[in-house]
Amino acid sequence: MTSPTPFTCKKNGQTVFIHVAEDDYVIKVTTDSGQDVGMMEFRFIEGDKGSDALKLIWAYLDKSGPKYLDQGIGTECLKIAYEYWGYPIFAEDDHGHTSNDGGHPTGDAPTFLEKKRQQGLIL
Repeated sequence: MTSPTPFTCKKNGQTVFIHVAEDDYVIKVTTDSGQDVGMMEFRFIEGDKGSDALKLIWAYLDKSGPKYLDQGIGTECLKIAYEYWGYPIFAEDDHGHTSNDGGHPTGDAPTFLEKKRQQGLIL
C-alpha cells in the first residue's frame, strides 16, 4: 500500500486518507483516526494493441455512514487511480444484471458514473 493521500471533503471539511493498494487495483479510504470509509476496486482488462484499461467493479464510500457521500471523494479516487496505474477507467451501465465479474452499479452509482463520464473521468 502506498503512502496515504490526504483529501479534504468538499462539503463537511473533514479530512480522509486515500490509500492505493498497488498490486490489487484497489483504492481504500479511511478517516484520520483509521476508520474505514470505503473503497473502489478495479479489474485490469488486457486489450488489443495497447488498449488496456481498468474496469470499476466495486465501489462504496458509505461504510461509515452517508456523511462521506457527495464530498468529492469518489472523483478524487478515480483521478488517483488513473494517475497511479495510467489506464483509462470504465464501468458497467445500469442494466439491472450483475456481470460475470461482479460489476453492477447500485444505489447512487449510476448517477455518479454518468457524471464521471460527462466529466471524462471514465469511459
